[in-house]
Amino acid sequence: MKKYCIALVIVLSGALSSCANMGEYKPTKVQDPKPRLTASWIKDLDPKYDSGNLPIALQSPLINEGIVYAGHNSGFMQAYELDNGRVIWSEYDGSTYHAGAVAYKDQVVYGTVQGRVISRNGILGTIKYSVDLGASVETRGVIYNGRIFFQLRNHQVFCLDVETGKIIWAYKRSVPYLTTIQRTAQPVVYKDKVLVGFADGTFAALSMDEGVLLYETKLSTASKFVDVDNPAFIYDDRIYISPVGSNLSLLDPNTGKVLRTSDFAVTRAPLLRDNQLIFGTPNGELVLTDKNLNVLNTVKISKGMITSMVPYKTYYAVSTTVGEIKLVDQKSLEVMETYKLGHAYSAVFGEMQSTGDNLAILSSRNRLFLFK
Repeated sequence: MKKYCIALVIVLSGALSSCANMGEYKPTKVQDPKPRLTASWIKDLDPKYDSGNLPIALQSPLINEGIVYAGHNSGFMQAYELDNGRVIWSEYDGSTYHAGAVAYKDQVVYGTVQGRVISRNGILGTIKYSVDLGASVETRGVIYNGRIFFQLRNHQVFCLDVETGKIIWAYKRSVPYLTTIQRTAQPVVYKDKVLVGFADGTFAALSMDEGVLLYETKLSTASKFVDVDNPAFIYDDRIYISPVGSNLSLLDPNTGKVLRTSDFAVTRAPLLRDNQLIFGTPNGELVLTDKNLNVLNTVKISKGMITSMVPYKTYYAVSTTVGEIKLVDQKSLEVMETYKLGHAYSAVFGEMQSTGDNLAILSSRNRLFLFK
């Protein structure tokens, strides 16, 4: 019996020696996957304001040639270095902004709430021209063949020479409604026509050369909030257009005739994917259709309204009214990641800007985000 005990002690001693040689056990931490949306830099553009009276940002950023342009609601247009957010220039306009800038050669051109269209050198910030149009400039300019087009708060469309700011023509529409959403549709140029929606529920085509009304189509007969605020989307010689939050109309661009109306409401112009269209809805859904508006798939991605959609890397970036950015798989339309904008009242009311691996977002709480 004594021999067996000695043998057992020897075996156990050998096992303990082997464990000691293996080293001390150290549990390894499970690493979270790297976020797909990572903010490279964030700027707080909140102006001074009285408590309880939050200033809301409606404008949009612009990315162009390594610079991010964004209006500050204290009255400054500002340019930031894309890589690190360093301020390159900041120039005082004395007004807030309801839309973003557009780039043209060495210029950035934009409008203000006070009704001025301003052109500045994109690198230096020096002013080239400033033109008073008389009412708040509500849309990003659209440049075509040396001209730039805007729509104003007073339902007026202007055509200017983009080099000089000279007014070429203006079209004024009488809108009898007292209750409107007070946003305007960005003009779109197609086949020498300027296509634009108005706050009276009408979609119209103007001649590009003179601004003469070519045709108009009534899209809504409701008593209020009938604004056709979405820009026209053109695909395969068809127009897709709707009042914000209302059903979509498919139009002939030559005559304005309504070819079909969708069974679902939309909030923004669609994204195009392999001859198919993706629409955002007021119910937080993404709706996939063919070009004839036949629904192929519907995916619920948010409790909030979809406000903006852009391709970003191999995904779609989708903003909502509940303070979040959704990163969506382009094939399945499933949410891959959610980024919270960090404030209970954050939303995106303007347009997100995506170029290459960069995504610029200005939240309604005046926070400018640059994602890489």
